[in-house]
Amino acid sequence: MGRLSDVYKQRDPEPNIRLLTILTVLFFATLVIGTGAAGLFLRESIKEERRALAHDRIENFSKALETIFQFTAHGAETLTTSLENNNGPDIARFKRQAATFLAASPWTKAIILRRPEQSFVIPQDASEDMLGLPVPPGDVNDAKFFGPYTLADGEEGLIYRIRAGSDILELVIGVRSLVKEVGLLELGGSTQLSVHTDGTATDTAVAGNANLEEDETVGSSFDIGNSKWTIRVRPAPLDEGPNDWIQILLMFAAVLALAFLTPFIGLILLLRARLRDERRLNDSMKAIDDLSRQLDVALQASNIGLWEHDLETGQQIWDDQILRIYGIEGKGHVYSFDQWLTFLHPDDRPRFRTFKWIEDGETGFHHEYRIITPAGVEKTIRSAGNSFRDARGHRKFVGVNWDFSRDKKLQAALEEARAKAEAQNLELEQARQQMEKIALEDPLTNVANRRHFEEKLDTLQAEGHIVPGTTIILIDLDGFKTLNDTMGHLFGDEVLRFAAGTFCEKLGPGSFLARTGGDEFVIMMPPGSDVDQFSRDLATVFARPVQIDDRVCRVGVSIGIAEADDDTASARDLLVKADLALYEAKNRGRGRTVRYTHELMEQTFALKQLADDLHEALDRDQITAFYQPIFDTRDMKIIGVEALARWHHPKRGLMEPKGFIDVAEQMGLLHRIDDIVFGKAICMMRRCEAEGIALPVLSANVSAQRLQDPGLISALDAIDLPAGRFHFELLESIPFDDGDNALLKVVNMIRAKGFGIDLDDFGSGYASLVGLTQVRPDRLKIAGQLIEPILRSPESLLIVETIVQIAESFGIDVICEGVLSKEHREKLDMIGCHIQQGFHFSRPMDERQIVEFLAQNQR
Repeated sequence: MGRLSDVYKQRDPEPNIRLLTILTVLFFATLVIGTGAAGLFLRESIKEERRALAHDRIENFSKALETIFQFTAHGAETLTTSLENNNGPDIARFKRQAATFLAASPWTKAIILRRPEQSFVIPQDASEDMLGLPVPPGDVNDAKFFGPYTLADGEEGLIYRIRAGSDILELVIGVRSLVKEVGLLELGGSTQLSVHTDGTATDTAVAGNANLEEDETVGSSFDIGNSKWTIRVRPAPLDEGPNDWIQILLMFAAVLALAFLTPFIGLILLLRARLRDERRLNDSMKAIDDLSRQLDVALQASNIGLWEHDLETGQQIWDDQILRIYGIEGKGHVYSFDQWLTFLHPDDRPRFRTFKWIEDGETGFHHEYRIITPAGVEKTIRSAGNSFRDARGHRKFVGVNWDFSRDKKLQAALEEARAKAEAQNLELEQARQQMEKIALEDPLTNVANRRHFEEKLDTLQAEGHIVPGTTIILIDLDGFKTLNDTMGHLFGDEVLRFAAGTFCEKLGPGSFLARTGGDEFVIMMPPGSDVDQFSRDLATVFARPVQIDDRVCRVGVSIGIAEADDDTASARDLLVKADLALYEAKNRGRGRTVRYTHELMEQTFALKQLADDLHEALDRDQITAFYQPIFDTRDMKIIGVEALARWHHPKRGLMEPKGFIDVAEQMGLLHRIDDIVFGKAICMMRRCEAEGIALPVLSANVSAQRLQDPGLISALDAIDLPAGRFHFELLESIPFDDGDNALLKVVNMIRAKGFGIDLDDFGSGYASLVGLTQVRPDRLKIAGQLIEPILRSPESLLIVETIVQIAESFGIDVICEGVLSKEHREKLDMIGCHIQQGFHFSRPMDERQIVEFLAQNQR
């Protein structure tokens, strides 16, 4: 220790002083130079940082604008969807959705629906101002912006236009309201927003400071549809402090006086930490700002309001949405707890004497209560919040409110519906239990029902192929509907019970009987059953009048039989065969029994092939028109020509309608055949006019299917014919007994366009005297079935004579069809029917032949 002490004493302090002096000088020189350089560096860094902050703020505003426009575009698409419904536009629903959208988007001033027949504006009180805006030119295929336009309140606005089918939807957007919604105007004179569209206007809408120069701002542009949006922000100005060198030297001299090197290094470290913390703080603030804006947009979209309650002062702060809910919009945001209590429903006030506070932990606030607005409207409010202490230690609650009135009413309705549903479910369960007892039995006839039959059939199907000799019989009661309508349903029920009892009585052991619906019954007989005897027994019983409760009626049975002839048949196949046999029995007339045969199946296939050929014939123009003249026998002049359908079948040759008309009617093709024959008849008429041949009245058949064609009237409008030159012959299969018949209205429309109306084949189908009085035709054609027997049957001649006299009393001309011989003609002339048509005079001819025939007759 002494040696070190000696060394210490012997050391010269001057070198240390010189070194300290040099170090001090170097320190201050480095300090001055470094301070100047650091000042310049910090100046540029802060300047860039503030430009970056301005750019980040622009990006936030851009995102907020894009979010709002996405919300606007989605709302516009939703509104157009309500206008493109399969059942047509629902304007009432559109107005409700538009009002909801306007409430959620305050930047939208109005919604305009431009329709070909009428335009609508929502809200309605803005109709005059909004409809006065210029209409953007041109067609609209995609959604576009147009503008700017000056709105009625002086604000600049844009029009967002989108097509909805034949309609056009326009959303009027206020530019200042839009930028206010995203908070862009909070920067005041340091912010500028401009928007330009490629519409008709050449001006640019500007919000904020319009005098900002481009070189002093940070800018960003983005496109939304056909519009270009530009946001410019001027960074905050910088102080000129870094250039005040004396102040810097004095500051550092004071710093050196307090501490030398270590405080300096610590200061540098602290400055670095501070810059780092500031960057982190700025990043956090930006994130908070983004979250705040997103929360604000979400709250506005969901109609949720924010509130804060200070327990120390009793003061509450309500946002705009809560003010709207309470009906006091625009009357301030600060209220007291007592003021809030005045809004509560009197029955709910006792529950809210004070806010509860738990010192040893936070407590939540979750309540539902009713309020009464100043306008007297009662609303149900749900409120949720939590307690906290702010930075000053004040105890506070913060939470949200939302209007739950609609949901409350819906809950009440759902609760009522649930109670009703539970009651109904109880009743249904009781009914199900009751139905389980009778599930396999027809309650009317006490025989098996369709379900029992289906289960029986499924059981046979599950076993694979059924036993050969098993027979399925389908039975329909003939004329049951007429009996039911004329004698009453109660009597009809008795007839069904009688029929079921008769079937059960005649069935042998092992047979199964079920009523499958209406007057339809099905029977399964095991192998070895005497099916023929059963059929004969039924025919015998139902051939006689049936007496029930002292009332007598006649009812027949049509029977279809199918028997499994080998072990490859399935239950379903056998049922199909029996159904085919029953269909054939009905076609043959009442009281028939038909067994399924392979020939019957071949006949069915033949009809199917004929239907396919008919489809192909229509596509290949194989349907043509033949023409048969109508004569006045007093002078043998042609007074009319009837166009008749013919089919040039590639294999069967020329076919008349009786060979394919039934198939055409079943396939719904009659209207196409009528249209083809009508078109060819018109062409023949034009040909006669061109060749100078006098053509009398031309007529063609028209079916019910053609009369039901919505394009018939417009097609007749396109044909320029003199009145009375063409007659439509109404087929006898068209019923006109109902005075309100829709077909009769179409017939009257055709008559009003100058076309004549004839009744064809009168007396062979639905044509009746009532129908005659309803239609009042120009001509009545008596069916050939009534004409043919007049030579051997005086009664038939009397019927024809009676029809002629009735027609003459109505002022209707009569044509007798199917005149086959000279004797027929003479008989008809004798009773005064001189307008005749038939093979005795002429057979139907094709277009060339009829034109030549008319030309020769003209000479």
